[in-house]
Amino acid sequence: MRTVRDAKAMAKALRAELARRQVELTHSECLEIVSRQFGVDNWNILSAAAAAAPSEQPGWRTQFAAATTIPVLRIFAEPRAIRFYVEFLGFTLDFGGPSSGGDSPFYAQVSRPGATLHLSEQPYEAAPGATVDIWITGLDGYRAALLTRDDGVFGTALGVPGIFEAHWGARVMSIPDPFGNNLRFSEPVDEAGRAQLPNWGS
Repeated sequence: MRTVRDAKAMAKALRAELARRQVELTHSECLEIVSRQFGVDNWNILSAAAAAAPSEQPGWRTQFAAATTIPVLRIFAEPRAIRFYVEFLGFTLDFGGPSSGGDSPFYAQVSRPGATLHLSEQPYEAAPGATVDIWITGLDGYRAALLTRDDGVFGTALGVPGIFEAHWGARVMSIPDPFGNNLRFSEPVDEAGRAQLPNWGS
C-alpha cells in the first residue's frame, strides 16, 4: 500500500499534468481520482488504509529499490497492452483504469522486480518509439520462458529475438511492444555486475 504522502504526490503530479493540458482540477478532486485508481470510493478510505498499512511494506514499489524512476509509455489499446505486458512478458498489473474516470483514456502501472512502467492511452508528450533498458540477470531463463508463451500474437508466433553480446559488456535481448516502443533486456557479462540484479529467469 502506498503511504498517504505517496498518494498526495500522485495527486499533485496529476493536477500539474492536467493543468499543462488546460484542464483545471482542485487538489481535492485529484485526490479523489487517485483514490478511485486504487479501487476505493474516496480519499478518506484510501488515506485510512494507507495509514494503517505497515510501514515496511513496499506496496507498489519493487522490492529492490526504495525509489523508482518510472518511464511512461504510449499505448493505443488497453486489452492488447495487458496481453503483451502481463500475459506475455509476465509483469504484474499494479493498477489501471480510466485516468480521470468515465470514458477517459486508460492509464496503468505494471511491474516486475527491478522494473516499473506506466502505460498511457493519453495523447500527450509521451510518444511511441521509446526504448526502455531493463537490467536483469537470468536472461537465458527469461527468454526460455517467453518461448513457451505462444498465444498466437506474441512469442513464438512472431519469434522471440535471440540474445546478442553488446560492446558495452552486456548480453541483450530487444523486444518491441505492439505500440512502437522497444524493451531492451540487458544482463551484465561480468558476474559482479549481476550480483545485485533481480533474477527474471528463475
